[in-house]
Amino acid sequence: MEHGFSNAYEAVGWALRRVNTPVIDGPTVWDMGKKSSGREFMPDLDAWEKVAEAALILKNMERSCSRQQEAVILTYFTGGTVYETGVLVESIARQFGRDRWFVAEIVLHWAKGKKMLHTTEWWAAKYRVNQSTVTRWSQKIREKLEELLGAAMGVLHDALIESGHIGHA
Repeated sequence: MEHGFSNAYEAVGWALRRVNTPVIDGPTVWDMGKKSSGREFMPDLDAWEKVAEAALILKNMERSCSRQQEAVILTYFTGGTVYETGVLVESIARQFGRDRWFVAEIVLHWAKGKKMLHTTEWWAAKYRVNQSTVTRWSQKIREKLEELLGAAMGVLHDALIESGHIGHA
């Protein structure tokens, strides 16, 4: 595909932004005043065709990735604002034998990159363990999230190469 994406990360980010942007016919004052972001993907397509391409990218993700892989991708790209985040939290909480509220806080911190609501001191007092134990639990969960995201993006990358959304490197 001409003017395609260089990787799955770029494609999914664009697709999620595209499907969440309303299609407005004709230029608006906002569009005329904003700076160009540099590279425009698929400049030869109109707004409706871009929405269709975004839907195809997301459908490829749904078709090629497992539910957990899809959940970790959507959680990462949306900052944990989707239903799939809850599914991911439940899955990881069961896998590690941890409280889902603790896991949810770690997952949202990982996805959003903002400060956690509770400190390690607070969690340590709640579970009656050392702070180092809570830190170790947090690190293992983050490592698992990174591992899941890497595997999911690899699967999606291959699917998007096959569909023509990503050019061969």
